Amino acid sequence: MAGRLLILGAGGHGRAVADLAAECGWTVVGFTDRSPGPGVLGHDGDVETLARSARIDGAVVGVGNTALGRRAELFAGIRKAGISLPALIHPRAIVSRSSTIGEGAVVFPGAVLGAHVTVGDNAVVYSGVVLEHDCRIGAHAYLAPGVILSGAVTVEAGAFVGAGAVILPGITVGDGATLAAGAVVTRDVAAGTTVMGVPARVWVDP
Repeated sequence: MAGRLLILGAGGHGRAVADLAAECGWTVVGFTDRSPGPGVLGHDGDVETLARSARIDGAVVGVGNTALGRRAELFAGIRKAGISLPALIHPRAIVSRSSTIGEGAVVFPGAVLGAHVTVGDNAVVYSGVVLEHDCRIGAHAYLAPGVILSGAVTVEAGAFVGAGAVILPGITVGDGATLAAGAVVTRDVAAGTTVMGVPARVWVDP
């Protein structure tokens, strides 16, 4: 049941999450951030105090960057404070009845989640993402707009998949890996690796 929601992160992704929350029937009371700004009620570390003063019913992470584990850190702070972490699923997303979506995950309009898809806690599934049957998205992972995952793809925790990337069936993307925008991934991607191109290859710093 929707109520009053606090968003951790007041940048562009946080504002997009605020719009999504409103479409899902939540009242966004404000944001936390590292710096003052419009609608910022306090610092990210003040979530427990803000939960009492603002009388919130839930909180979600509004920081998009998966680097340095920031999304995971904020999620852990919300959970430690004992605050509800609702999943936000836009009414114009298509979600199979056999799919599972974790705590604090956000699914934007136009996303399609096929049969037996699993989206982990605090994961981001942006507009126009297609997740075909049996895909598994790990906790805190981020799928940018227009990503296509063919059947039985696994994206592990904290991975970032750039806009328009395509991952072929049965591929595994390791923890914390980064896939550049437009990449076509034809083989497994090791944890912590950055790949780009068509077909995708490991990026090497010149």
